[in-house]
Amino acid sequence: MKPARLHDTHWLILAHCFNMDGRAASQTITDRLPAMMQAGIQPVVLSAPTGDRDDRFPHYQVISPAPSGLLFELRHIIKKGVSSRFVEKLLKALLLVVSAPFLIIEKLILQLDSQWSWFLSATVRGYFVGRKYRPQIVYSTAGPPSTHMAGFCLHKLLRRPWLAELHDPLIYDDERPRWHNYLFKKWIEKTILANAAAVIYFTDKALESATRRHKLKGRAVVLRPGADLPDLDGADYTPRDRLHLGHFGSLAADRNLAAIIKGLAAIFESRPELRERICLDVYGAQLDPASRAALQKFPLGDAFCAHGRLEFDPRTGKSGRQQVLEAMRRSDVLLLVHGTDSACQEYIPSKLYEYLLMRRPILGLASRGSELESILTATGHTVVAEEDPAAVQAALLIFIEDWLAGGLPDSRFESSFTVGNAVDQLLEVARQITAASG
Repeated sequence: MKPARLHDTHWLILAHCFNMDGRAASQTITDRLPAMMQAGIQPVVLSAPTGDRDDRFPHYQVISPAPSGLLFELRHIIKKGVSSRFVEKLLKALLLVVSAPFLIIEKLILQLDSQWSWFLSATVRGYFVGRKYRPQIVYSTAGPPSTHMAGFCLHKLLRRPWLAELHDPLIYDDERPRWHNYLFKKWIEKTILANAAAVIYFTDKALESATRRHKLKGRAVVLRPGADLPDLDGADYTPRDRLHLGHFGSLAADRNLAAIIKGLAAIFESRPELRERICLDVYGAQLDPASRAALQKFPLGDAFCAHGRLEFDPRTGKSGRQQVLEAMRRSDVLLLVHGTDSACQEYIPSKLYEYLLMRRPILGLASRGSELESILTATGHTVVAEEDPAAVQAALLIFIEDWLAGGLPDSRFESSFTVGNAVDQLLEVARQITAASG
């Protein structure tokens, strides 16, 4: 069902990360825009220059004026615009040498993230853009905290309702305060809840924690971002000579593959013939220290394959994201690692929504009682606790035995977490806050 049109109105959309291939923060907003435009929204986008400029609507790209922001964004511009790896590394090295003195001075004064200063240039440019297009709503989504700082400033300057969407919490209850950075993010969180006409979080727990820390003025909404199934260009699941366990996305110290590596090593020790029948595929990220240490202690040999980050392929014309989605669809089992600290209760990996659309079996290493565990269980997938090695090994063995016995069929569940449903919910929130603002 097509959403009702919102009178062909402009929205000023603030998204530091925009049109960046394979970036979750970018995908969430860029995937929504076709449905939003179909509903009558005329987007006016303000972003950093790290992504591609979009010619479907007014799209303004502004830099972060501080040394750390310039370094971050220019490195991305060099990577995007230079085809030679040698030239790319040389230019990045020169850039670092030139910016180092200024960067050191900045870090001695302010210990903030690299994009903190983007709100300064975004506010100045956004003010004149807003005067030109007179947007009905100022909408800040995802990205660094400075995205929402710009949203607050433009809400005040343009006197328009502000819709703030936080993909991940800015702070956590048990987070150790770290001088400027923690205080800056805590102040922005308080500012959002005190001034935004509506605040969107992606999990119930994140919203609950934020509203416990600060008083909420406007509406509070939990929205699942979802995903849409693209044209997979004929890619489909067909069992191969090996069972392929695929992990897609970032890894970190608290979100790693150590439990999977240890589980596979234990299986290979008891059943060495399986070493030639299984492959752990890792896409899109460098191995974190915990995963590297596990591989050194429990070497998997040819049963491990790191594919790295997939970039645009000029031979096929396929984006990195398209290649990743096709690799997902061809996998026997999709691995989703949530992490073990308390912060995991407040976020859901964005890959979940793409995984569910692939309809391949998912093995989730998720915190007990988390929203991720609830979603995976409700959709018929497998969830085990990362800190329970026996359970991880047992779950892997079940998948292996089922695959050996004839393959792993697609899930019978169809995902309801689509971009279309997310846009419908977003537009309903917009109707409510514009009606309230008169």
